[in-house]
Amino acid sequence: MIRLTVRGCFVAESWTGIVVGLCGMSAAVLLVAVHYWREMTRRRKLKRMDHRDWWEVMRDRH
Repeated sequence: MIRLTVRGCFVAESWTGIVVGLCGMSAAVLLVAVHYWREMTRRRKLKRMDHRDWWEVMRDRH
């Protein structure tokens, strides 16, 4: 039989808080990393596009 003392209960609650906090922080770090990766990908793709060339091509077609 497991006995929970008042002190043991507080320890269990603090560990639960630490685990939940670490899970939340891990999720936040993951979201920030994905956001940064998407922004860098978007910036790289926009840099590859040359808008003036497309503008000239479309203008000459009409």
